[in-house]
Formats: sequence, structure tokens, C-alpha cells
Amino acid sequence: MIAELRHVAITIHSVPADGLPRFSGVYRFFGEADELLYIGKSIDIRSRISAHYQEARQPGRHQRIMQQVKRIDCTATAGELGALLIENAAIKAESPLYNRRQRQVRRLWTLQLKAAKTGFLQPHATDFLPEAERSYDCYGLYHNKRHIETTLRRHARDNGLCLQALGLEKGRGPCFQYQLRRCDGACAGDETSEAHNARLLEILDGDRIAAWPYPGPILLQEHNIRPMTEQPEQQFHLINHWCYQGSYLSHDDARQHMRGNGSRLFDRDAYRLIRKALHRGSFVLHDAQSGEPIGNPLKRHRGSAS
Repeated sequence: MIAELRHVAITIHSVPADGLPRFSGVYRFFGEADELLYIGKSIDIRSRISAHYQEARQPGRHQRIMQQVKRIDCTATAGELGALLIENAAIKAESPLYNRRQRQVRRLWTLQLKAAKTGFLQPHATDFLPEAERSYDCYGLYHNKRHIETTLRRHARDNGLCLQALGLEKGRGPCFQYQLRRCDGACAGDETSEAHNARLLEILDGDRIAAWPYPGPILLQEHNIRPMTEQPEQQFHLINHWCYQGSYLSHDDARQHMRGNGSRLFDRDAYRLIRKALHRGSFVLHDAQSGEPIGNPLKRHRGSAS
């Protein structure tokens, strides 16, 4: 996944200080039998690990961890995004003893919105495939269809949505919830489909998994204008349909990976990191196949809504 990134390994005889690097990256704590205890990340590894030892002065979880640490392995990144992506992927792939488990997406359901003949958007439960093209927006990840219906009914109750307009109940004319003044009247002609749809989209937007806006994989180029010793000046993060597929020192390294059978497994945490990075718009983007620069349709301009 990570091609030729710089590693620094330190054997612990006392509390480390000067031997730790100051660059951004990912660090791993290993125990007596070389078992992996913990994976973390920081924009300043020395400061973060020193903080671990400071916290370990008090009895508790940190003290138990740090008393077992016999070796620290540090991997440099060009910046914070690489550290975040690599840490997230490493925790899930390597299962350190003391990291809180970050679960991979397995068998889950999601929502897709489709317009009914009446013009109202109606949610439909659909199987969320961990390895698939993200060609349309979907909303939320759920354990089963019952979880979906419970969530939608709660949204309707709390926000005056109409269960008939949503397709969750059948009938004509004003619904029962309208009579109880819990529906804003989409079923009674008091609210247009446009207004009802806008409110539904606003409610669901926090759980939206956006359609992938590119025809294929891209590279997010992270550049460091003042790299430290042993720190890469740049990295290329390979992303395909929101799936993180590794960080590389060059476009050629990333292209070599694409020739293999790299996994394209959707991960909710990686998705959020990538989407935030694209919205921020501070990275140069490249077509992963050709290496040519490409635009960023998700970049938020100053003054736009967050």
C-alpha cells in the first residue's frame, strides 16, 4: 500500500526524546514479543509520543500501554492527510491490541431517493455493496431494513414530513399524522413537493455518501514546502470511487499498484477524510492513469455553505 516511505525504528531503553522524529506521520508501538500494541498519527511525532509518556505517569490505560512498549516504528508522511489515511487503513488491516476497533463495512443497507409520479422523493432501501462504483448519491449505512424504516419514521415525526409522501404509508387525502398536526400537509396540499423534497434532502444530507465525481481513479498530491530530514517532499494518495488505495512517492508507483489487484473496499472513515480534503480544495488532483491535472468539482469556494 505504501511505497518506499521512510521508516525510523527506535528501541526503548528509557523514555525517548531526542531520538524521535519531528515530522508528520504514523507511529507504531511494539511490545516485548514484537506484538503490535498501538497505532497513532501526528503532525509532530516526537511531541505526540512525549505526550503519551506524560499521560502514562497517571494510573490507567495509557500507563498500561506505555509500560509494555519496547520498540517504536515511525513512518513519515508529507503531511496530515497522508497520516490520517494511513493510520485509518493500518488500524483496520493490522488490528493493534489497544486501538479502539474501527470496523470495516460488511453487509449493510443504504437509502436511494427516487421521484414518485407525484413529484415527491421517496427513499428506497438498497443493498450497500462494499466494492462497487458509487455512481449515485445514497444516504446512510444501516444494519437492516427495519433500522431504515425506524430512522425514517423518526425523521418524519421530528420534522413534519408526510409518511404518505415518503411512500411509507398508503392512502389518499390527509394522513392520520396530519390530523394530529405532526405532518406539515404534503398530503393535504398545504406543502409542495419541492418544499417537502428540500426538507428531506436537508435532513438526510449529514449521512449522504456522494456519487463519485470522476470517471476513474484519481491522485491527491500532498506537497510539503519545507520537508524535514527523512520526510518525503510529496505523496500521491490513490483514490478510486472514494476508496483509499495507498500513498505513493510518485505517479509511477501508484500506476504500478493499479496494474495489480488492489482492493477497492469502501470505508466510511476514509470516505469522510477524502471528502473533507476535496471540499477544502488545497490539493492538486491528477488523473491516476495519465497523470494529467484535473479539476475539483467539490471544492468549496470562500463564502459557500459548509
